[in-house]
Amino acid sequence: MRKRKNSSKSYLKKSSREDYDYHLPVLRKEAVDWLITDSNGIYIDGTVGGGGHAAEILRRLASGGKLLAFDLDKEAIDYCNVKFSDELQSGEQSRLVLFNESYSKACSIENIEGKLKGLLLDLGVSSRQLDIREKGFTHRENAALDLRFSPSYQPAEALLAVAKEEEIAEVLRKYGEEPFARAIARRIVLIRRVVPIKTTAQLKEIVEYCVPKKFLNRSLARVFQALRIAVNDELNTLNETLNCIPFKLASGGRIVVISYHSLEDRIVKQAFRKYSINVKERDRERLSNDMPILKIFTKKPIVPSDEEIRNNPRARSAKMRVAERI
Repeated sequence: MRKRKNSSKSYLKKSSREDYDYHLPVLRKEAVDWLITDSNGIYIDGTVGGGGHAAEILRRLASGGKLLAFDLDKEAIDYCNVKFSDELQSGEQSRLVLFNESYSKACSIENIEGKLKGLLLDLGVSSRQLDIREKGFTHRENAALDLRFSPSYQPAEALLAVAKEEEIAEVLRKYGEEPFARAIARRIVLIRRVVPIKTTAQLKEIVEYCVPKKFLNRSLARVFQALRIAVNDELNTLNETLNCIPFKLASGGRIVVISYHSLEDRIVKQAFRKYSINVKERDRERLSNDMPILKIFTKKPIVPSDEEIRNNPRARSAKMRVAERI
């Protein structure tokens, strides 16, 4: 049997600022402190990205531990294949398995029900994705209006080409909480009658036309966020996963979720509450007993320190919630 190299030092060495050009992992220590309760357990990192949290998880896992890491973005998986090459080359001894899939697929993995010791979700978009012009995630660069995490979804330009005015306005209101949603939707429909809306610059120009200058930057952020959420079906994916994962957890297994806007945080808060109250109160026929199945550890979400926010401005809106299977 080939002896595994002690890889904890290499993960620490790779955890440099250069490596985090993908993005600095938010609440890295706090998230993994809450997540890991058994160093030989099975864990899921549902949003592996640049592997910042995954590296810390692997550093704490013993030889019997396993990390199943998911990401829809193939570039993230390719990046982690290189980053964790030493670990992945260990063959059957490897503690890491990478999946180029949505984290919702974790719900259908066989043979983990009652064995899973923890799920970590670091939601939203990575700094690397924002920096790649071709993905069209930001209004600061002119690019194709894409906004997809994966080619399996239709791009934002396709959505705007066919959706009715009312549907576009609803997307902007529901997923972006955008106060100028109706005016922007109306303008989109008017413009597309003349020319297809295919670029981020075209969409930015439409928002600039509809929104007073003092509100413009926030509206642009909300509009791009709303379309990204709609294109990737992010909130439904989150909701579905949080409704299946509690039943996969072993006793004492934990769910740790880091969210970046109120819509995500609300879904996490509601799902945790749903499974932490008496079954008769939530009227779930699929459960055979009257006991709650989750214990909430975070009545108020955990937020980054001032120092972390100074070092990583992306962290400023982060909120982390934690619950444990009873």
